[in-house]
Amino acid sequence: MNANLALQKRLKVKLLAIVGVAFLALIVPGIWALLLTNSLTDEEMLATRVGNLTARTALALDRHHAYDNPFLARDLMSPLAADRAFLCAEIHKVGYRPVMTFPSSQGCPPGLEGNEIEIPISAEPKWRLRVLFTDVELRKARHFEYVLGISAIAVAFLAAMIAVATGFTFLVERPLTQLLTTIRNSSETGELQTAHWRGSDEMALVVQAYNAMVERERQRDRALVRANEELRRSEAALNDLNRQLEDRVTDRTRELELAKKSAEFANFSKTRFLRAMSHELRTPLNAIIGFSDIMVQGTLGKLENDRYREFSSDIRDSGRHLLKIINELLDIARIEAGQDTLEEEIVSVQVLMSECVRLVTPIAEERSISLHNSEIDPELVLDVDATKLKQVLLNLLGNAVKYTPNGSSVHVAVTLRPRHGDPRRGGIEFHIRDTGKGMSPDQIPQAMAAFERLDNEITAAQSGTGLGLPLAQMMIELHGGSLTLESEVGVGTTVSVWLPATRVGYLRSGANGTPPIQKAC
Repeated sequence: MNANLALQKRLKVKLLAIVGVAFLALIVPGIWALLLTNSLTDEEMLATRVGNLTARTALALDRHHAYDNPFLARDLMSPLAADRAFLCAEIHKVGYRPVMTFPSSQGCPPGLEGNEIEIPISAEPKWRLRVLFTDVELRKARHFEYVLGISAIAVAFLAAMIAVATGFTFLVERPLTQLLTTIRNSSETGELQTAHWRGSDEMALVVQAYNAMVERERQRDRALVRANEELRRSEAALNDLNRQLEDRVTDRTRELELAKKSAEFANFSKTRFLRAMSHELRTPLNAIIGFSDIMVQGTLGKLENDRYREFSSDIRDSGRHLLKIINELLDIARIEAGQDTLEEEIVSVQVLMSECVRLVTPIAEERSISLHNSEIDPELVLDVDATKLKQVLLNLLGNAVKYTPNGSSVHVAVTLRPRHGDPRRGGIEFHIRDTGKGMSPDQIPQAMAAFERLDNEITAAQSGTGLGLPLAQMMIELHGGSLTLESEVGVGTTVSVWLPATRVGYLRSGANGTPPIQKAC
């Protein structure tokens, strides 16, 4: 409280100092200028009055030639004595002592202080009238005016200070004291309080703004309390939900572990079954294919009925198709079980591609499809499983020819990627591009899934199980590479096979005739 009062007193002293300085800076120079102006005006009026009276006296002396008659001159100069400021007057020739003075008893003795006016009376001889007058009365009046002005300034200054102090007390100090007391009480008690002050001036607006702020803080505190309560309830509910979720996750994890074990056991059983049944399946199929081929070719004698020959051809083709499916299933099962290994060898890229294109050429010519193969460096070689890579390329070329309309074209290209010093980059890419119907982006994952076939008029007319692309992708991944599919409806499909740079090299003839391998960069 003492600090608040000291603050208020300091504000009042500052306000009084500002008002006092402003008052003195404005009023004192104004009153001083007014008094100075009045003083100059009074002096000018005094000089004008005495000068006019002296001029009329000089004119009367000249008209009556009274400078030769002392008695007449004194009578004519007697009106000068009527003025309160008159001291004495004298008539003299230029360069001579005065001959007549007024009053005659004393004249104008030396050392008499006063203001002097001297004017000529006549031209010839050169008589002059000299009059002395005093401004004592004017100085007394001026002193009275100065005293009156200073008194007025002091009274006005005191009245202004009293008015300012009173106005500050009623307009500022009282509401400010009320507001400061309320703030201090709120700070000490920890509970927000409002200030009770009514009015329409600026201080009342300040108090109203403070009360509005307090009310908003109260509302915010109430909202915060409600939010805390809601948060506690939500936290309790969340804890319950977390416990329930943990229980469900534990149960689900247990179920997944059981399902995983069941799936692993089923996959192991499937692989074991396929491996056990591979001999049992392939042996009769090979017999069926072989016997049907003998019957079609008529090795032991020509079949008399052409229908029997057609049936034999259908049996042979169906057997080959079934054998291909069985082989693909076995390959996928071995790869998924991690039991398939690579039999790596050095193979020429040019020879490998030429052989694959040659095997597919009859099917392409039958459908009037042109095959375009890019030039390949004859010394470019790969360290791969030649059988699996050949199987992948034949599968992709066969699909491109199979699903391309008659009279179209298939393009085959081999490119090398630059490494730029990064061992994870570089390598070789095989690109097989057809000009078929193509696929939409959502059909590409379906084409890469096992046992999935696209539903369109071209695929419906071709036989297949949907295992070709998934099996090709698995075999390429065994080599550390990747298989990607890009397609656009109405444009065609491009299949890209990438093998890492560690499997790419160049065949160079050595000094002893051996063919060393130089890795490609």
